[in-house]
Amino acid sequence: MTRHHHPARLPGLLLLASALAVLGLAGARPAPAAPPPVNFFNETGSLIDRADPLGDDKGPGFYQYPLDKRLRRGTFDLKRFSVYEEGKAVTFVIQIREYFMTEWPDTHKSEEQGFVANAFDIYLDLDGRPGSGYHDALPGRELEFADNMGWEKVVLVTPLSQFRAYDILKDKTDELSFQDRVEDIILPDYVLVQRDKLIIKISKDHIGNIGPDTGFQCLALGFSRVVSPHRLLNMDVRGFATKTDFGGGWDTYGDPPVMDLLMPDGQDQFEILRTYRSQPNREDIVRAKIPFLFPNRKNTPAIPDIPIHPLGAAPQAARPLTVPAVTPRPAPLPAPRVFPAAAPVTSARKDLRPPAPRIVSPAPEEYDDTGTGFLPLPSAPAPAPAPAPKVKAPAKPRPTATAATTTAASATGFLPLKKTTKKTTGAATTPAGFVPLKPSGENP
Repeated sequence: MTRHHHPARLPGLLLLASALAVLGLAGARPAPAAPPPVNFFNETGSLIDRADPLGDDKGPGFYQYPLDKRLRRGTFDLKRFSVYEEGKAVTFVIQIREYFMTEWPDTHKSEEQGFVANAFDIYLDLDGRPGSGYHDALPGRELEFADNMGWEKVVLVTPLSQFRAYDILKDKTDELSFQDRVEDIILPDYVLVQRDKLIIKISKDHIGNIGPDTGFQCLALGFSRVVSPHRLLNMDVRGFATKTDFGGGWDTYGDPPVMDLLMPDGQDQFEILRTYRSQPNREDIVRAKIPFLFPNRKNTPAIPDIPIHPLGAAPQAARPLTVPAVTPRPAPLPAPRVFPAAAPVTSARKDLRPPAPRIVSPAPEEYDDTGTGFLPLPSAPAPAPAPAPKVKAPAKPRPTATAATTTAASATGFLPLKKTTKKTTGAATTPAGFVPLKPSGENP
C-alpha cells in the first residue's frame, strides 16, 4: 500500500524542525576554558631583554683577538642579555655568538664554574639617581660611567668558584679603597652553561630591590689568572696581540680591555670607547665613559647632544645677565729677575773628526844586477869569538906532498898515498896515488 504525502503538511514539518533546533541550541552548555599554565618557578616578565649587534667584538673598533688558535671568533661577542625574576632569585642570561668553551680542546681541562675563556661584569644602578654609587668600574677595566651615574652592586662572573674568587678579592690590597667595594661585589655560586648561553642566579637578599628605575650594563671580557694594580682576573690589551692578551692597544696604561658591551639606541660603541687616552703614567690617563641602560625610561646619552638649528633660522639669542660691573684691582707684578750672562766659553772646540789616515810608502826594492835572478841574502852577524884553544903537544910532522901528488889530489879530491916500489928490479912502476893489485898466480 503506497502512502502519499500531502503538500499542505510540508510547511508544518519545517516549522517543527526549526523549533526543535532552536531549543537544542538554547539548552547546550559552552565548553570549559583551558586552565592557565602552571608557573612552577614563579617567573615574571623580564626586567630587561636587550639584543646586541653581532660582529662588534672589537672594543673601540680596532682590537684583535689573542693569538691562541683555540679561541674562536665570536667568543667575546654579546648577542643577547636578559634579566628576569624567578621567585626569590634574579636570573641573568648572557648569550654570545659562539658556544661557550667548557674546556680547552688540547688539554681537556676545565675550570670550577664549567667554562674557561670568558669573564663578565654586570653593573646594577639600583636607584637610578645621579650622584650615587661608584662612578668608575672595577680595577683593570679603565672605564667610568657617564652622566654622573654610578653602580651599587656588580656581579663578577669568572670561571673561578665563589670561594676562590673571594680570596683573591680580599688579598688585593695594593689599592686600599678597593676593599671598601668588596662587600658590593657579588660572586655567583650558581652558573649553568647551555651551549651559547650562560645562566646566573643570584638571591635577592644579595642584590636588593630591583625596581623599574634600575639601570643595567654588561661588559664582555677575557679571563686571565692575573691580579695586579691595573688588572683583576681579565686579559690585558697590548700593542700587538699575544697568546694571552688582546692586540690593538698602546702598551701603556688606560686601554679598556672590553671587547663588547650594551649600548642604548642611537649610540655607537666604537665612538664612545675611542674617547680614552692611554698614557705612561696612570695619573694622566683619560677613561672612556659608558652609559647605563634603563629599560623603563629614555636613556640619557653619554655624549651630550649639540643643538642643530635649521638653515635660515638664526638661534635665539640668550638673555644677558645683569651683573654689576666690578673692576678687580690688578695684582702687583713681581719684579723682573735679571739673570747673569753666561760666561763665554774660551776653550777651543774639540775636533770630533777622525785623524787623516797616514800613508806609508813602501821600501825601495833591491834589484839584482848579477843576472842570476836571486837577491843576495843579508849578511849574517859576525859570530862571537871562540874561546882560545887548549895548548896541546906538538904533533909529528906530516910528510909533504910533491908537485905531482898535489896535482892528483886537486883533480881527484883525495890525498895521495905513499909510493910503494917493488924490490925487484924487473917490476913496472905504478902510477902515483894507487896501490897495484897482485897478479893472479904470483907468489909473494
